[in-house]
Amino acid sequence: MSSLTLALLRPRSGIAHFGRRISSTLATLELALQVRRERRMLHSLDARTLKDLGFDRSDIHVEAERAFWDLPVDRLRG
Repeated sequence: MSSLTLALLRPRSGIAHFGRRISSTLATLELALQVRRERRMLHSLDARTLKDLGFDRSDIHVEAERAFWDLPVDRLRG
């Protein structure tokens, strides 16, 4: 086989790697938006429900004010 044929048969790792990176970035962005929705939902709960969950309003306020890209490490590994 010629070297051109061998080059065409070789996987395009650069393009595949780029595709995986884009896919991973989009998945992380989707997770960040989901965590933001969850934080906003926590912020909307009443004091009694928060107490049942073991939180107080100040804990939830701190959590709700975190940047949307500030993700819990355990959620990134899932």
